[in-house]
Amino acid sequence: MKMNLLYILSIILLSIGCEKPVDKVYSIRIENKSNDTIRFYASYAYPDTSIVSEKPRLDMAYPNDYSHIDSKKKWEDVLPNNIISIFILGKDTVDTYNWEKIRSDYNILKRYDLSIEQLESMNWTVIYQ
Repeated sequence: MKMNLLYILSIILLSIGCEKPVDKVYSIRIENKSNDTIRFYASYAYPDTSIVSEKPRLDMAYPNDYSHIDSKKKWEDVLPNNIISIFILGKDTVDTYNWEKIRSDYNILKRYDLSIEQLESMNWTVIYQ
């Protein structure tokens, strides 16, 4: 009996501090159809298309594989101008040069500036080739 009560109290105490689970995740799929590993990040600052000054968290997609950019909110509620900029960089570049050098030389493989409507028509999938 004491064990059951202790178990129930533990569950209650642990659940009080827990964040509510996310009902849905909104994803943009990044497909890498190239033979090289890529790194990428998203910027919500359009029309400013400069590379951010502080090195962001860079996601990775291996050759002929994919990854995601996720949001807990609908993209319409996240993007102030309804446009997302996705910066694609070479993994070798990121491994070789510091962020300031990458930024000053604008050393990216590709930048996509995509509206919500474009993403919808692309089935929320961006293909890098």
